[in-house]
Amino acid sequence: MNPSRTATAGGIWFRLLLFLAILFAGLALAWMILLPPALTRFVQGRTGFPMEIQSLYVNPFTGRLALRGMAIKNPPTFPNPAFAEVREVSVDWRVSSLFSQRLVIDDIVVDVAGITLVKDPLGAINAWLFQERLAGAPATRPPARSPAGAPVEAKSRPQEFLIKRLQLRCDRLVIADYSGRQPVVRELALNYNHTYENVTSAQQLAAPLGNLLAPVAGAIGGLAPEAGAALRAAGDKFKESGRKAGEAVKGFFESLEKSLKK
Repeated sequence: MNPSRTATAGGIWFRLLLFLAILFAGLALAWMILLPPALTRFVQGRTGFPMEIQSLYVNPFTGRLALRGMAIKNPPTFPNPAFAEVREVSVDWRVSSLFSQRLVIDDIVVDVAGITLVKDPLGAINAWLFQERLAGAPATRPPARSPAGAPVEAKSRPQEFLIKRLQLRCDRLVIADYSGRQPVVRELALNYNHTYENVTSAQQLAAPLGNLLAPVAGAIGGLAPEAGAALRAAGDKFKESGRKAGEAVKGFFESLEKSLKK
């Protein structure tokens, strides 16, 4: 074999590999640069709540998500612009588990600097409004029917999951009520920092939240009495274990969903 031809072929392959490496690096850089603006435009366009993100990285092939410096503001109709300030959200999941019966997540970190719940002079609550607009109108379709013509209730099997490590942090909660003659603003220093291990159900999140829910329930009750009552009831049961804690989780979210629909 001619050595000069071998050297030439080797040079071509090297340049091709170098070109591909630069191309993929450029695509990855473009992905990281363009993804945050695309997400913020989508959220703001759908909800009307301005959002800023310092950095966002998502790699579905390696199972990695990293978000830094997210701030969500209220629309101009709210007297107080503050809503949510998140320092970090990171998730590491096993890609292969996406195609199995149980989703496996190795690590989740949610670090929240502060949440501000605001009720405007007309009685609208920012968190409720944001959730409602982000979810959008639910799709409607005719219910399935049995051969006899009676509706058939669809039953879906809940997704099994395993979170090996879950760290939740939240520094403060601010309640601001502008629906009365005088605005009422209350700040709660939550300083909540807890790490869960091997989470497979919501019941495992219950016990550490028991002592936290009592002051939060009193504050939220001024904005949404039904949600506040549900929180107080859940807080009492969260201090217990087993079935009662699971019922408290379910009951709270059912009551919260009802209040969101009003």
